Amino acid sequence: MLKLGIDLGSSYTKGVLVNDENQIVDQFVVKTGFDFKRAASRIMTKFEEDYEIATPVYTCGYGRDQVDFEHISNSEIMALSKAVFTKFNKKCAVIDIGGQDTKFIKINQQGQVDKFKMNRKCAAGTGSFLEEIAFRLDISPLEFNTLTDEATEEVRINSYCTVFAISEIIGLIKKGATIANIAVGIYNSIIERCMEMVAADETIIITGGVPEKHPTIVRLFKKKFSKVESPENSQFFAAWGNILLNSQK
Repeated sequence: MLKLGIDLGSSYTKGVLVNDENQIVDQFVVKTGFDFKRAASRIMTKFEEDYEIATPVYTCGYGRDQVDFEHISNSEIMALSKAVFTKFNKKCAVIDIGGQDTKFIKINQQGQVDKFKMNRKCAAGTGSFLEEIAFRLDISPLEFNTLTDEATEEVRINSYCTVFAISEIIGLIKKGATIANIAVGIYNSIIERCMEMVAADETIIITGGVPEKHPTIVRLFKKKFSKVESPENSQFFAAWGNILLNSQK
């Protein structure tokens, strides 16, 4: 039987199936919407089609206790930290960029959390920031990645607030700035919010749905910091770490 870990985030709910060797066998993600129970049920139903799932299920995230099945809930910070240290086995700083928030976690040499900080209480530096700007520009958020390939310079976005940033971008367009150059500025704006939380000489591990869907962010991070890594499928790390926290292996 396989162990199931679910990370019930405010924007997306992620699930992973893990075998007895703590290796991920399968993974699945759905939009959370307004109902955590429904999102978790969709994950469970999807996996039950092909696998036999052990109980309890391990949960973390905003909706970790809003499920209809037997579960053990964990702190998302502890779960994510456990997964990152299991993967890299070294002292590091984690920047997790999600749909609604950005988290900074400092992990020591023993794999313990030394420090934890959240971004400001607004959309700046999150996936919602990208989605709102893309909506106003009538493009897909994922188009920002391809647009940056055509950039000739980096246009700076000064506004922290999403609403003001959109007004600033509209003003830049009126002055002749290209969408490609603005796209780089939008990504750099997110990075600047992250830089408020991390030291330049730290090993930085970037996780979350945003860097996974927007690899340009990782590339721009590497231009500003010397030691940056972003593991594959990192948006599933907290769900995986859920199981690792409760594993005897």
